[in-house]
Amino acid sequence: CRMGGLWMHGVCTLFIGFMSSARGLVVSSLNRRSSAVLPLRNSIAAVRMSATRDSFSLVVLGDLHMEDDMSAHDEARADCLAALRSISLLDTAEVERLRACRAGELSVSELELVLDAARQGELIDAHLVSLGDLGRKDIRHEPGDAGTSKCFADAKAFFDGFAPLPLHLITGNHDLEGLDEFETDSANLQAWMSTFGLDTPYWSAQVARRTLLVGLSTVRFRDAPFSSHEVYIDPDQLAWFENTLEAHPAKDGWRVLVFSHAPPMGSGLRVLQGVHIRNGCAWLNHCGSPDESRAFLRLVRAHPQIKLWCSGHFHLSHNFEDSISYKDGCAFVQVGVIGPASTRDGRRQTRLVQGDAAGLRIYTVSHHERDPSTNAATVRLDAELDYDSAQLTLAHGSDAYDDDDWFSAYVPEEADGCYLESPNGQVACTQSAPKSVCWWHMADGKTLGVHDRQLVEYDAETLSPLGIVVAEDKLAGRQVVVVNEGEALVLMGEGEGGTAVEVVHPNEDGSYWRRVQRNKRVRLEEKAREALARQWFEEQGKA
Repeated sequence: CRMGGLWMHGVCTLFIGFMSSARGLVVSSLNRRSSAVLPLRNSIAAVRMSATRDSFSLVVLGDLHMEDDMSAHDEARADCLAALRSISLLDTAEVERLRACRAGELSVSELELVLDAARQGELIDAHLVSLGDLGRKDIRHEPGDAGTSKCFADAKAFFDGFAPLPLHLITGNHDLEGLDEFETDSANLQAWMSTFGLDTPYWSAQVARRTLLVGLSTVRFRDAPFSSHEVYIDPDQLAWFENTLEAHPAKDGWRVLVFSHAPPMGSGLRVLQGVHIRNGCAWLNHCGSPDESRAFLRLVRAHPQIKLWCSGHFHLSHNFEDSISYKDGCAFVQVGVIGPASTRDGRRQTRLVQGDAAGLRIYTVSHHERDPSTNAATVRLDAELDYDSAQLTLAHGSDAYDDDDWFSAYVPEEADGCYLESPNGQVACTQSAPKSVCWWHMADGKTLGVHDRQLVEYDAETLSPLGIVVAEDKLAGRQVVVVNEGEALVLMGEGEGGTAVEVVHPNEDGSYWRRVQRNKRVRLEEKAREALARQWFEEQGKA
């Protein structure tokens, strides 16, 4: 260990001796806690993180979406490292005090603090988490497209620039979009895992004493029954997640921070693209059965050790109301993007999370806002979560929703004044009251409402928007009528021969919202056959 002369040599020798004797005990203890602990890549670092300190810092990157010109990404990476240094956990005075002591007088935790300070400096106890979607947004049918081996290798090279921060990452929906290179989702997923040295697409990592990170990855694209962009967590992964939670219970002092590409249904996050609602890919397991889509919030309610859940997917900023929500003791946090081509509201932002025994602090690094004198990106505190009081305190206000290209998904609440307890007859008229908002229960238990000039279905348990039943262009100028307190739903409007009546029927599975986006691979195959047919007819015409 060559880090600072004879004294440091003695520290390293003594430290390694202590850790060698303790390593088997600590690792075996970790394995007893969870049957699915991933292999340790660096056993000494893993042991250190499991034993002594409560404090940690995270850089949480949203959808990466690399671009041809990576200068903005490189700048954002430098911003994140500079921001970490500005809120560094390094206690310089304490380290200097320990360095003045004899090595034999220091405890194991003090020895490792000195060693880590020498190795990591101001980036001590910091980690990098990527929420996926690594590749560029446009598909060109060439190496480097999203989901290809070259894309993964390029992303790894970018992440390597965050050294010495350990990397933890999950897949996003576009990470399995390498259709030209891989025949199956499993082959595409294996290439991603191989690039980043992972045995499974899901993982847990202990980053401080009694603090565990958990990553959940989407695992299908080609095999999706509806939208290929649904973020799908399979049953095996969900079972592993539940087992991991049970092995790290709140009663033992554990805190669990979860990362997924899309948020869970019922999270309370409302800043999202309308397209994600229309296509059924806004929430985890959005198109699944009610039990599949509601499983995640149910786990949050059953396991109070889940303190934070970060997600990306929407490409929208941290400036809007409900980009952070707090439900059932968990802070749900939306994470923006760093690339200029992938932002949907002009803002480029990253989250920092810093934690200790008392709670969490959530920050934003705004790459698009820079100090005119230093050119440094602005860093602001967004929220603080206190573990003891279970209170989330927001540090500032929020911007108004002002963009027609996306909307704040209305989430019904019992006391919002918009609930129709016994709907019978006309409940809305888009001609006389185009901005009307109301919601009600059908007789079969389904929850419907009118919002943003559309007829929307909401999940009956979480009241999250599921999808569009009737879009704005089809609802314009028509009345929404509920028959016999929810036995049937009717649209009425002017037709050629007078009043036109259309009954809105539920789908075969009992839901009302329409799955308008189909599997991407199926659609591409259809387009290929259509192109082949056109070419054949053109050739026949020339003959």
